[in-house]
Amino acid sequence: MATKKTKEPEEQKPQKSQQLILKHTEEAALTQLNRTPLGLMLSGLSAGLDIGFSVLMMAIVLTLFNGVFPDAVVQFLVANMYPLGFMFVVLGRSELFTEHTTLAILPVLQGITPVKKLLRLWGIVYLSNIVGGLIFALILSYFANSLHFLQSWSLARISNGLIAHSWMALLLSAALAGWLMGLLAWLVAAARETVSQIIIIWIITTCIGLAGLAHSIVGNIEVAVGLFNGNISFIHYINFLVPVTLGNIIGGVFFVGILKYSHTSLSGKEEDVDLEDHTERK
Repeated sequence: MATKKTKEPEEQKPQKSQQLILKHTEEAALTQLNRTPLGLMLSGLSAGLDIGFSVLMMAIVLTLFNGVFPDAVVQFLVANMYPLGFMFVVLGRSELFTEHTTLAILPVLQGITPVKKLLRLWGIVYLSNIVGGLIFALILSYFANSLHFLQSWSLARISNGLIAHSWMALLLSAALAGWLMGLLAWLVAAARETVSQIIIIWIITTCIGLAGLAHSIVGNIEVAVGLFNGNISFIHYINFLVPVTLGNIIGGVFFVGILKYSHTSLSGKEEDVDLEDHTERK
């Protein structure tokens, strides 16, 4: 009598080590740093456009459900629309200023790349992200009242909520957002599957949206819509963009890039020392 073969459970893939995550992140950063200016510009322009769908869906949800559900529920639903554009950008491998570009400092810390090459990357990606976002904001402001599912008052509410804070509050808020975006890049590099990456992007960017933290590229679109509709002055736009950009850089570079590199490098050295000691004892 034939016996049924039991299917052996598949072996789970081991988690990536800190050193492997650092290596993959550095490789991604080097790829960015070595791209041509035109390639960076087009990729950054694409990211600036694609991430605008986060703002579009947030405004649509606010239009459809404001007054239907309690404010807390509406705020939660709006925050869950925030990740949409980030998924398009991160999974589509477009260049976003606050994601891999802040961790592009890693090859500089290693001494592989000069600082001027990093500044070139930041400058091109940031400006192209802003230009792409301004184009999307112009489209939104033009069609806002022409679409039955989107009203201009929802865009105005989003814009006014962002500029209602002091310079220092925006700086600190943006530093936290940059910190989270740096962690997003690090964790996406650690993930082995696309599903895991989607979950990571969704959780982290929903936290940013729910907490109302300031993100320079998404916030550029949110505030620019108010600028194009005449609800916000150009001074308000600049007073928002400058501290938020600085805060995003501080959060991503210092709290993730430098700290992750430092403790991972030290951990690797400690492991090498232990291995050498073990070999000598043998």
